[in-house]
Amino acid sequence: MSERTRSRRHRPAPPPRDQEASTFTRILERLVTCLPSAKGAALVDAEGETVDYFGYLDPFDLKVAAAHWQIVLGELKEAPNFASPQQITVRARGRGYIVRQLPEGYALVVLLHPRAAFAASERMLEESEAELCAEAAWPRPQGSTKWFRVEVETIPPDHSRPRRLRAAGGWQPIEVMGAMVGLRGREKGFRVRLPSGAELLLVRECRGRWFADEHVEALI
Repeated sequence: MSERTRSRRHRPAPPPRDQEASTFTRILERLVTCLPSAKGAALVDAEGETVDYFGYLDPFDLKVAAAHWQIVLGELKEAPNFASPQQITVRARGRGYIVRQLPEGYALVVLLHPRAAFAASERMLEESEAELCAEAAWPRPQGSTKWFRVEVETIPPDHSRPRRLRAAGGWQPIEVMGAMVGLRGREKGFRVRLPSGAELLLVRECRGRWFADEHVEALI
């Protein structure tokens, strides 16, 4: 079963939009459909106005939540004990929230099932943040990590060790050089080498998604 099929299982159709889709819609849609138990996501400006959104909630409720968390983010910036928070993760009684600070006062607000907020893929969030920054022509924050999803073929029977990855229109063999440590439970990580001699990190998350710390197409 593919990742796309798993992520869409049992989800209702999104309600009718109350604004035209933009170039940000696809990015937000992919984030919501790939994060388990995500209900919606919104890109909100510094004034609390929703630039674009995608989700399975009523658009009004999604926009109100995004505006509220932008206010909270602004209040934290002014608090003496907080120095420019980059992310807020909250588990409330009925819902979970992830709020990520973006350049120029913008923010990404994700609404999830309450038990899903602290289990959300950090790499998936980083990939979406990078895509939003690229689309808006914002500079990426210094020190931020870039992760890119890749399609990987694994070695049976446990399918945790990579054999090759798809890039440049075909499958590229890889050489496993070593394993990574310090990952989350059920995650696997490897240092690998491509036929070109370029090296990169591959990480398999618990739901079978693979991420690379380099843009593979650029290395081939």
